Amino acid sequence: MQWLDALVRPLERYADALSAKNHGIVAFVSFCIFVGVIALGFVPVTRRIETSGYSTADLQAAMTRAEVDTILQAIDPVMESVMLLSVLDYVFIVAGFLLFFSLHSISLKALAGYDRLVLIPKIGMGLTVVSRLLDSLENLWVILIYTNPDDYATILISLMNSSEALKWIVVSVEYPMLGIAIALALLTRFTSLFDDRSESPQ
Repeated sequence: MQWLDALVRPLERYADALSAKNHGIVAFVSFCIFVGVIALGFVPVTRRIETSGYSTADLQAAMTRAEVDTILQAIDPVMESVMLLSVLDYVFIVAGFLLFFSLHSISLKALAGYDRLVLIPKIGMGLTVVSRLLDSLENLWVILIYTNPDDYATILISLMNSSEALKWIVVSVEYPMLGIAIALALLTRFTSLFDDRSESPQ
């Protein structure tokens, strides 16, 4: 199990680097950026792109070069918005990474006395690293395609599709894992409070 300890040790160091209060502050700021990018960035910019008849989601879902070329031609008039969306996507990725890592760190501190339960936030942090890496790669392949529409490598389409598919598989586990970690942290916290009350003199 030494390999597992080596993998989770950087995660533990991140959790220990700040107090639970400071992790809470990071989580709050990251959440505001996370939501703000969606509401003030993704929504209006995506609407602007969709005036072309396509969206970047259509580009990411395209499976053949003919489909990609058709979409690239259509979105060319709104390419500035497409580029802006790519920048916002990386801001979203960083904000999501800090948000999830800080929430897992708080859960990790709350579950520190439980050898088995503490694995849940550690696994969640690992999944966050993987999902954000896949999201970053997916965004990179898209950028490489639309910045060289006449001569991009066809393999970029496969890489884009694979990154997107793997990302959603990881995310489908990552989000529930975060919910479980928070629920367990709250449960152990309130249980300890109830225990303290029951042990107090009548």
